[in-house]
Amino acid sequence: MEGTSDAISEGVIITDVDGKIIYYNQALEKMEGLKRSDVLGRYLTEVYQVTPETSEHMKVVKTGKPFKELTKVFFTADGREISLVSSTYPVYQGGKVVGAFSVCRDITKLKGLINENILLQKQVQVENREQNLKGNGTRYTFKNFVFASETINNLVHQAEKAAKTDGAVLIYGETGTGKEVIVQGIHNASARRDEPFVGINCAAIPDTLLESILFGTVKGTFTGAVDSAGLIEQAGHGTLFLDEINAMSLPLQAKLLRMLQERTFRRVGGSKESPVKCRIVGSTNMDPWECIKRGTLREDLYYRFAVFTLFIPPLRDRPEDIEALAVHFTNGYRKIYGHGPVQLDAELKQAFMNYRWPGNIRELEHIIESCMAMLEPGENLVTFEHLPSSVRPKFTRQKMQLNLSLDRSRSMLHEIMEDVERQVIEEVLKRNGGNISKSAKALGILRQNLQYRMRRLGIKVDSVLMGG
Repeated sequence: MEGTSDAISEGVIITDVDGKIIYYNQALEKMEGLKRSDVLGRYLTEVYQVTPETSEHMKVVKTGKPFKELTKVFFTADGREISLVSSTYPVYQGGKVVGAFSVCRDITKLKGLINENILLQKQVQVENREQNLKGNGTRYTFKNFVFASETINNLVHQAEKAAKTDGAVLIYGETGTGKEVIVQGIHNASARRDEPFVGINCAAIPDTLLESILFGTVKGTFTGAVDSAGLIEQAGHGTLFLDEINAMSLPLQAKLLRMLQERTFRRVGGSKESPVKCRIVGSTNMDPWECIKRGTLREDLYYRFAVFTLFIPPLRDRPEDIEALAVHFTNGYRKIYGHGPVQLDAELKQAFMNYRWPGNIRELEHIIESCMAMLEPGENLVTFEHLPSSVRPKFTRQKMQLNLSLDRSRSMLHEIMEDVERQVIEEVLKRNGGNISKSAKALGILRQNLQYRMRRLGIKVDSVLMGG
């Protein structure tokens, strides 16, 4: 047991029914700054600032119920503040509880990075205010959302309406579609524009740490725990953006739901109710109903956010925007890299239009920047040769061949493309018996997007199935 446990990075401690420490591994030594020889054989109440009533081990021995994924903030023997996530379980022998053990993970560095980022954000806000600049923590307004499609024009119009109200907002769209640009646009167009904007990606932070970051902690909650304001308080009267809320655990979603309903919250370990002053905006990286179906989003939480639900289509479903964005990024990065006016080669532009863009706008921007970096001084045309070698195979120069019967009387390109799109959608609908969800899945698009295209093209399921 000892050799095996000393080979893992998690800290492990085992006690008997009386709270006497009978095992303590090397990883926990490093985390807590204690020596195994000074710990083994002693009682928890002698080593830690706990009592039989507050010790998790003693509670587990008494009840037989485990404590899972608890966040602890305390000071080590040499004065270092550390953050641990621990789970404590009972040890059974012959159906009887004979002890308890804990497994701990050190998340100090991760929490430190997050706190440094938050502190830096606050410092920038203060400096900007002192210089009479916009210092609310944002970079974007609606003007920064570059588009040419009517779809995004309607989206921005809806977002402008959302900015005039104060209700919760849920935005969904794939990674890289520009969710944060829209959210910051809403903030800067709202009455809260002079207040802080605070955003956090829920998928990037362990759930146990996320709770304390959102709600804050109370001094004395755990041994050596300190008072710490959460993002809800730091956002003040501004906007708190919770990106990818579907990555939250369901229990934490339940706490978020309660906060939204009651407009109050408690710090972790605290009993005092404090008012929520900020506006909450959430996002998911897929259709909320798909999240609900998969069990990653509470349906009641969705309804709480659904006052305003905004959908950002993926870039592949709005090809009109590809060229507009490519031109925008080309003009921006050619100045950074010291180039004159630059254009995209027609063949490369067509390849961009044919590509699926799984990384959406973020991927397009990265590729344009790479092309600008590869451009030689004096060159003014971006071609296939300027694409990074790592991504060049993704793009094809081959012309697409369609084995579809086109209406020869319709000669304009947009009319021909509408004919092709209509025939493809109708064929897929027929194959799936008119089932829109199955047809959308077969086409690789969202149900809402297929319904939008059907309305635009005047396609009705009954007519398709009847052969009309």
